[in-house]
Amino acid sequence: MRRRKLRRIGKIRGIVEGRIVVEGEFLPRLGEKVYDSSLNEVGVVLSILGPKNKFFIEVKPSKVGDRSIGEPLYIIER
Repeated sequence: MRRRKLRRIGKIRGIVEGRIVVEGEFLPRLGEKVYDSSLNEVGVVLSILGPKNKFFIEVKPSKVGDRSIGEPLYIIER
């Protein structure tokens, strides 16, 4: 079995119109699943906004939940 590694994509900057806005640190693929630090699925990457050196990631939540500003989010690298 291959080991999977969490890769931090950034921290939550805010919630806008039901979407989670993440201040990006790593560029994920569109449609990629996003997780919290407990490996609970948070949602999927909907879009990338802004220039390469200061970008934001829009995440469509899979369910309504309590998310905190500053909370880190991750993808699973395979």
